[in-house]
Amino acid sequence: MALPVNWKILLIDDDEDIRDIMSITLKDAGYSVICAPDGHTGLMLAAREEPQIVITDIKMPGMSGLEVLEKIKKIKPETEVIVTTGFGDIKKAVKALQYDASDFISKPVDDAALHMALKRARQRYIDKKQLSDYTALLERDLKTMEQEVSNQAKLLHREKMVSLGRLAASMVHEINNPLSGILNYIRLMIRISGKDNNLKSNLTLEKRQDQANKFNSYLEIIESETQRCSDLVSGLLKFSRKTNLEQKSIDVTDLIQHSLLLCNHKLELSNIVLNVRCNPDVLPVFGDFNQLEQCIINLIFNAIDAMENGGNLKIETGFNPEEKHVFISIKDNGKGISKEDLNFIFEPFFTTKSEGYGVGLGLSSAYGIVEKHKGTIVVESRLDHGSEFIIKLPPEKKEF
Repeated sequence: MALPVNWKILLIDDDEDIRDIMSITLKDAGYSVICAPDGHTGLMLAAREEPQIVITDIKMPGMSGLEVLEKIKKIKPETEVIVTTGFGDIKKAVKALQYDASDFISKPVDDAALHMALKRARQRYIDKKQLSDYTALLERDLKTMEQEVSNQAKLLHREKMVSLGRLAASMVHEINNPLSGILNYIRLMIRISGKDNNLKSNLTLEKRQDQANKFNSYLEIIESETQRCSDLVSGLLKFSRKTNLEQKSIDVTDLIQHSLLLCNHKLELSNIVLNVRCNPDVLPVFGDFNQLEQCIINLIFNAIDAMENGGNLKIETGFNPEEKHVFISIKDNGKGISKEDLNFIFEPFFTTKSEGYGVGLGLSSAYGIVEKHKGTIVVESRLDHGSEFIIKLPPEKKEF
């Protein structure tokens, strides 16, 4: 009988006749057999030959079969051990099972009982080997997945930092303009407050009131412009942070306005005419404000890049009663996307941009964010006619 696997058996017994008889039986059955006359020799052969199965007598001079079992299991736990025992050693045989022996056979050994014990031992060995291999595979895959997740997170953050760098560069003038205005109004206020008290005392009551009104109006402008700068800086800081997913109710109009706060000057510098139509009656969505903002900014930046010589950008929000979802549409009249590229735009690292304008994770990141929010993102595009990206999100409330 040919076995499908080259099974190697170590037979340990101090009785030479038993070793000879069992060896013939095992070899006839297709096993490769190694024999040892005692426990010490058996352990040495087990370490050198690495058999899958060991058959050992319990009662032997020097080292007993139980000691052999215990030591083999410490050296190679996957080795299956079958013990042979006389009628008076049944208690020891039961103890052997407690030590993880696969089976025991009473002497004199019956061929049928021997082959049945070997069949069980083979199956145990195969099952444990498969489990061990599967566990090792899982551990290896888990480490690989953890590394991939870590690398992906770093790359996504890098893509976000590229966007942030472009935002910051475009906002230098956006912040500088109100700061220049603030400085000018402060100078005017210093003049109004008057360094020359004598000149001030000669002013009529009407003139003083007029100056006081100007003073207050300048203060209001300074407050407004300072708040504008503060909002821009806060927006940049919030956008740049690595934040944990923070689920909350989100007003879609606020989301669009806050995203545009960080993009308006870039749009102006790129000669983009912006048309925004936010439906005030749209139900709020539930999710992470910062991540959805990142998604929208990525789409706006893509639209800007698609309109190299300026163009029109339309942003619209609303609710689709048939499909029961909130939508955010970002539509440009730029160069569009070819049919060939359209199938790959959401894949990581795919980009049609020149080097230095990202790593091809902007749309992939946007797709992942929307998917994480149980939504979908679709695109309609024609080459040289522009593109429309539509984010579809479930509303927070389910009552329609």
